[in-house]
Amino acid sequence: MKPAQTICPLCKDVVDRLVYRFHYDSERVVINKIRAEFPEWTKDDGLCGRCLDFFHSEILMGQRILPSIGPHFPIKTADDFIVIPMGLRINADPRFTGKGVTICFIDSGFYPHADLIATKNRIKKIVDIPSVSSQVSPTGGDLEVAAWHGTMTSVVCAGDGYLGRGLYKGIASDAELVLLKVQDEKGKITTENIIKALKWVLVNHEEYNIRIINISLSGDETVSYKQSEIDRIAEQLIDKGIVVVAAVGNHEKATIKPPANSLNVIAVGGVDDNNILGQSFDKLYHSSYGRTVDELMKPELVAHAIWIAAPILPETKAQKEAEALYHLVQANNEELISKLKYLGSFIELNDSVYESKDIEFIKGEILKRIRNCKYISPHYMHVDGTSFAAPIVSSVIAQLFEINPELTPAQTREILFSTAKRIVDVGPEQQGFGIIQPRKAVLKTLKRETITKPNMSPYVNHDKKTIGFYIQHDCASQISLAGSFNHWAQDELLMEPGKNGLWQLEIRMLSAGRYHYKFFVDDKTWVEDFDNPYREPDGFNGFNSILIIEPN
Repeated sequence: MKPAQTICPLCKDVVDRLVYRFHYDSERVVINKIRAEFPEWTKDDGLCGRCLDFFHSEILMGQRILPSIGPHFPIKTADDFIVIPMGLRINADPRFTGKGVTICFIDSGFYPHADLIATKNRIKKIVDIPSVSSQVSPTGGDLEVAAWHGTMTSVVCAGDGYLGRGLYKGIASDAELVLLKVQDEKGKITTENIIKALKWVLVNHEEYNIRIINISLSGDETVSYKQSEIDRIAEQLIDKGIVVVAAVGNHEKATIKPPANSLNVIAVGGVDDNNILGQSFDKLYHSSYGRTVDELMKPELVAHAIWIAAPILPETKAQKEAEALYHLVQANNEELISKLKYLGSFIELNDSVYESKDIEFIKGEILKRIRNCKYISPHYMHVDGTSFAAPIVSSVIAQLFEINPELTPAQTREILFSTAKRIVDVGPEQQGFGIIQPRKAVLKTLKRETITKPNMSPYVNHDKKTIGFYIQHDCASQISLAGSFNHWAQDELLMEPGKNGLWQLEIRMLSAGRYHYKFFVDDKTWVEDFDNPYREPDGFNGFNSILIIEPN
């Protein structure tokens, strides 16, 4: 006896299951939209995931958050798979697209993808670092081997979705790019070539107005940032006003290597939202984390690292196969077999598929191939890894620089860290300050003037025998400093409010040692020192900042 079929009451498709719960923020508008078109429908009737995505996208198109793209789910089966656009998933503000901001990508190799050049060529420069030559197009032999990774990372960050009618666009879709290829002719990415790329930026950053460097790869060795040439140059670039963002890697037990291990580089780990709207579904991706050789806790932030829409490298075997498969998906039953014979040379299917006359079997095998290869359209696939989480962070930083080009790397870090949201039941050592919150970061940047602190907190002044602490907080009525040096007394060391929400306090020099501390805001909220890269978990899903006083 066959089990009863589950049918969506709206589209009438046979599906695996219906959705009865709705994303909290969108519940009212989504339900109203559905009822406007289907007056008889109620929440208790449920609907399939495709219909839910469709109505949500319709609302966003009406708000001009997404372009009018038409149906974006061509596979109508119970096992249909749709990757939700990144801007929607992370609640990015669509008003800011990185306009006027240049991002440099240091990666394996690149291809001038249509999402970067078709509407407007936003690639300022492509440089082949191992051969020290500029290029405007990829060289023939290394197209598929070297170019795919860098093409994906740059398009995830700054693509305008040209080949997908705007659906899979990056958050920084108007940013300009400088692309530095570091994979050599032997297919290797060496520490030496990463160093050369960073030195190239050091020399040329003013000419190309580079504000952000994205590095979704790492050096070879686990070393102190004080001994790493990669880290040394990265810190020099940060001192010159450039924000450096690096992926931490995809193995939980692996050590953090340069440049992600460096003091002021923003190290990015991963999160998995199960491709579902709403952070109640967030869980940690299997990214690297932990203490560096220098006792720094990494990563500082996490961003989406799976179910990421990325381009299939044009003119490759994979792209031709995806195009052929989606052509077959759209074919009607009468023409499917003849089209399969014509397109079969581009597709890797079992011989039994070509020999079969069973239409449903053939369709099933085509869809299985699409799912197994992670294709989501003729030009895009879904990918995973912290290599793609880092560009998401870089794209949000481009939004902040578009709003306020005067932001320093330190101010940028403070904005991102203070607005991030921690995942419940996940230790801070694995997620840092939490999941990046683009809209909150944008709002914080819009609300305030650029504040330049007298020094980074904590500022240890051996000449004056004092220690200065600083925190930016626009809304606080009172902030105190508490730590192991004063037995965590909450009302003893009151900070002085200053202009534009800058609070500060100077205390006497402490004896040499290691101290824990936090800021206590309005007698109710404990806040870590976002300026201070030295920290450790406090046991309450947060961090204690660490003050280190060296013997003078």
